[in-house]
Amino acid sequence: MSEVDLITEQRGANGEVISFVDHDDQILPLNLEKPKSFRKFRKFYNIFEEVIRPRGYPDSVSEDYLKYQIWNTLQSFCNTVSASFKTRTVLKSVGVGDSNANALSAAIIWILRDGTGMIGRILFAWWKGSGLDCDCKKWRYFADILNDAAMLVELCLPFYASISMQVLCVTSTMYAIVGISGGATRASITHHQAIRDNMAEISAKDGTQETIVNLIGSFGSIFLLNYFSSSRAEWILIISLMVLHLYTNFLAVKALIFNTFNRERLALVLKSYFTIGSVLNPAKVNVNESVLLGFGLNVKRMCGFDIVLGESIKKSLNDYAAADIKLLQSVYKDKKYMLLVNGTKKKIYVCLEKGETAADVIAGYFHAVCLGIATSIYNSLDLDIYARRQLHHPTPITRLYTYMKSYEKSHNHFRNLPPNYLMDFNEFVKQEHSMFFTALDIQGWNIDSHSLAVGEFRIDWKSSQSKKTI
Repeated sequence: MSEVDLITEQRGANGEVISFVDHDDQILPLNLEKPKSFRKFRKFYNIFEEVIRPRGYPDSVSEDYLKYQIWNTLQSFCNTVSASFKTRTVLKSVGVGDSNANALSAAIIWILRDGTGMIGRILFAWWKGSGLDCDCKKWRYFADILNDAAMLVELCLPFYASISMQVLCVTSTMYAIVGISGGATRASITHHQAIRDNMAEISAKDGTQETIVNLIGSFGSIFLLNYFSSSRAEWILIISLMVLHLYTNFLAVKALIFNTFNRERLALVLKSYFTIGSVLNPAKVNVNESVLLGFGLNVKRMCGFDIVLGESIKKSLNDYAAADIKLLQSVYKDKKYMLLVNGTKKKIYVCLEKGETAADVIAGYFHAVCLGIATSIYNSLDLDIYARRQLHHPTPITRLYTYMKSYEKSHNHFRNLPPNYLMDFNEFVKQEHSMFFTALDIQGWNIDSHSLAVGEFRIDWKSSQSKKTI
């Protein structure tokens, strides 16, 4: 009697497809006909997969998960092996293996070392804790560079044994910073990769993968510590491992594809929009994003102003008369933000109303960049973004430049755009805003959240307006 397929099942997207067939009125799984050895291997593979991979992989994680994890695994292995050589050097420096060493002095050194690290951890978390999400890739790579720098310093302890305690305190502080920045950015990356609200599982599986790699690296280190007895050969190995560690870390963070905006990603998108009239997709923008602190595209190069979000406007109000503020209240009465231009400091303050959404913040930022470019044109200030405009191809920057021709320019001294200009300018921005946000949606950008640094100050300029109309 012929077999007829009744139903099939598959575990996840890449699991084996099992067909259940009708065989003489009995339901049997078709895969049982495969060799027993194959079924045992498959069962072992499935167990191993369950240990290291999140449930539902690859549909339960972001598209950059596998590539990132491959490079992250390699860097973890390199770091584990390098750390074993560093540990041996540190132990020797505090007296392990020296018959004349005092156990109490070694313990005191270790306590001071740990205490300094704790203080460093507290201070760094207070100083930079709020900014780690904004530049996740940069802080992640910075942590790796600082980790290798601290390791290199400790490997050189034999050359300055007389101040080993002070050196260990410094490196302990460096490791504390590594721990804070590395741990915080890892949480941010995990949140990005967890697309099924499975952040805890991905974090646990990431820890499992790292533990397995560290275990392999530790056993490998036992062999390497005994094999490399020559100081020169040891240094060649360590330097090679550090270079490989930094390179694989670089590839790991470059593999990440965030579809939310931080300042640099938004600046890259705005630059492409203004100059060529289109928005780059997240993959292209993330490739061009810098992973080094202090580097990358700055929005000031585009519009001539730094954009400040949600900070105090107390000092900025000194540049305005009360009548100007009253006019600005009318200009931004239908917005969730108000823009104040500080020509002296070359800053545009995006003052946010309480209860703003992520889309409101991005809209305010976009409006501020448009206003910055317009103000620079109004004051005849040179900017690369419109100096290199394509005159024969209509783009937002050419439209803005043409629009500003209708206004008389200020040549004598810096002046903000008058409020009566701003009212008309809002209509221009409104049209550009609609096209920009439509392009963001088409390219797959997420505007429901962001990683822009936003201060805690919120303003209310609408209550006074409503009282006047009563």
